[in-house]
Amino acid sequence: MPIRGLLSALLLATLVCAGHGCMTAREGGADILKRISSPGPAPARLRGGRLQTFVENTRSYGALPRRSHSADFRIEPVTERKHRDKFFWIMDGAQKIGILNLSFGELEMLRFFPPPSGIVVEYPMPMIYHWSTLRGARITIVPQGTWTGKGTMEWLESPPELLRLQYVEESADETRFVQHFTLRFDSVLGYVLDCEFEMQSREPTEFEYTNVLAADLANSRDEKKRYQKCIWARGDGELCYLYQNPLCLMQRASSDWSHLPETGSFVGFVAESDMNPFLEIIRSAPGERHMTCSTWYDQHVLVSPPERPGEDGFYRASATYRFLSLPLPVAKELEDAARTALPEFRPGNRMGFRPGIVNDLEASIPAGALYNGCLWGHHAALDRSVGRSGSRSLRVKGSATAQPIHGGTPIHVDSEKRYRLSAWVRTKRTSGKGAFLRINECFYDWDDVRRTHSSQALTGDNDWTLLSVEFEPIHGDPFAMPGLAVDGEGVAWFDDIQLAEMEE
Repeated sequence: MPIRGLLSALLLATLVCAGHGCMTAREGGADILKRISSPGPAPARLRGGRLQTFVENTRSYGALPRRSHSADFRIEPVTERKHRDKFFWIMDGAQKIGILNLSFGELEMLRFFPPPSGIVVEYPMPMIYHWSTLRGARITIVPQGTWTGKGTMEWLESPPELLRLQYVEESADETRFVQHFTLRFDSVLGYVLDCEFEMQSREPTEFEYTNVLAADLANSRDEKKRYQKCIWARGDGELCYLYQNPLCLMQRASSDWSHLPETGSFVGFVAESDMNPFLEIIRSAPGERHMTCSTWYDQHVLVSPPERPGEDGFYRASATYRFLSLPLPVAKELEDAARTALPEFRPGNRMGFRPGIVNDLEASIPAGALYNGCLWGHHAALDRSVGRSGSRSLRVKGSATAQPIHGGTPIHVDSEKRYRLSAWVRTKRTSGKGAFLRINECFYDWDDVRRTHSSQALTGDNDWTLLSVEFEPIHGDPFAMPGLAVDGEGVAWFDDIQLAEMEE
């Protein structure tokens, strides 16, 4: 889930060099990312596990082209003042292929193959760098919300065909974890990131050691949404998938569905022509668990709590994993071979909200199908006896605001367009300011409100009345959060709710 102000100041203030022969990644600048002499030889290339076996058994794998490429990896700082000292380009020769993000603690791959010879594709930094502005796919290099901000990120010297990074973090309670990353080029799969994780702690805790997210996975605009399916290998080895849907998430599953063995598994998103990002866990000790974020649909990967400590009293956990993209023919074969695996699902009254359509509330969210929208929650109650265009509406009691943030994709809006939020409203004995529509413009997450717009308000008793509010989003393409508000006493019913682009 989004984490506000993700400790960037702490990380930037405490990244120090733990080795010898130090060089900064930006001459004459702040010592943010250090390049150090390698403490040892580069780790061996990871051979791959369950995902690699699936891939090599597809019909299309043998027909894929084998590409000859001599990688020339290095890191260069982002020069824009707004992003300086927080973001670094991962380069292969003259081509930008990734972003090292020391503000959020993430590594984004912009592409998994170099462009054709002689072509350089530019990737300008967005005004606001956020999960909604990803161009490629990313993994976290530090656990979200669990680290101390006192870690060290180092760029280890190595031959140019490898890029080696190391992150080390220690806390006052003697918890210590290390992440090793080695970027290399594979003649069939393109850029592959080999990763190793080790942790020791005084207490047996579950630990999220990485997280994978793809660009536009959670885009609420149908024409821009990508990766409609999450695909993974279950604990028993069966290949399964789910459509992106806030009701059908791994965290709602039974243990044999989401808890995976020490021999590893994989999880990824399909199927697109340019990249299909996968995280392949080759080994996890103890076994790991996947958990889907209900808003962004990113996959959290957690190692289970160790059962017993070592002789020194420390509990230990470790994992090896790969971050890569599958070519479209292979991704399609995996998609075709997978079966739908729904969690235990009980139909309920979960009402959805989708931008661009009239939400008449007559149907609940479907299970097992793609649903590219939010869920109404937080003070919204489904009323089956009152409706304007049917028999249902949302009921909101006094001194409350209903917002569709209980799950599902954030509601994206474009700065170049104008929007109208509208709904039909019926009231009973509303007082104070009354019943009205509200729209918040937000950056980063739902709490980061930058501007608020409100419609006219209704007080007293009113039959169905159309309310609306128009707005032009502020620059930077923020999110819009509709609200159904009753400020004061009384009750209001809302039906046929719509957030739509206005014609020029």
